[in-house]
Amino acid sequence: MSLHVQERRSRVPVEHRFLGLDKRSFPVAFFVIAVFLLLTVAIPLVDKAIDWDDPARPGDELALSDAITFTPTTGWEVTTGFRAPASGAPDRSGPATVTSGGVTVSVVPGKFDGTPAALLEQVQKVTSATDDPTFRIADDPTTLTTASGEVGVLQTYRSVRGDGLVAAFVIGETGVEITAYGPPEAMTTLAPDVRAMITSIRSTGTEGSGS
Repeated sequence: MSLHVQERRSRVPVEHRFLGLDKRSFPVAFFVIAVFLLLTVAIPLVDKAIDWDDPARPGDELALSDAITFTPTTGWEVTTGFRAPASGAPDRSGPATVTSGGVTVSVVPGKFDGTPAALLEQVQKVTSATDDPTFRIADDPTTLTTASGEVGVLQTYRSVRGDGLVAAFVIGETGVEITAYGPPEAMTTLAPDVRAMITSIRSTGTEGSGS
C-alpha cells in the first residue's frame, strides 16, 4: 500500500510532462547545453576566425628586463612581449615572441651567471630533450656581436619542425636565449630580418657584456 502511494507521489503531473519528461527541468537543461555549445563550439570558431593583428611599428622595442630590450622588425606580428616606453624603465618586461611568414622568433631572458657558450649548450639540451626530440645541430657555433657591442654565440639546427637557430647572450647577470625556426625556404628568405633582430638586443642600463 505504501509503495503505491510513493509511486503516485513521485510521478510527474500530466500538466508538467512532455514526451515523458518534466518540463520544469527544461530551463536548466537548455542553460547547460547553451554553455556547453558556447565553450566547445562558438568560442573556438570566433578565435579561429580572428587573425592576430599586432604588427611591430617603426621604433618599437620590447622590454626583456628592466635594462635589456629587443627590437622586432617592422611588420612582424608581436604575439607576446611588452613594448618599452620611449624613456624610463618599463613597467612590465619578459619573454618576447614575434612571427612572420611561418618563421617564429622567441627571446627569453633569465638569471644566468655563466658564459654565452654555456647558456647555448643549456638551451640546446633543453630543446632536444623536451621541446623537439628531432633537434639536430647543423654546424659549429659562431660568435655574434650585437649593434651595441654585446658578444654572444649562435648555432643553426634542423628538425622535423624545419630549420632553425639558437643564440645566446649574457648581459650582466641576465642570460638571453633566442630561438628562431620555420620552413627552410622561409628561414632563408627572412634570415636578414632574424639576424637584425638578434643583433638589436641591447642593454639600456648599467649591465655589462658577457663573454
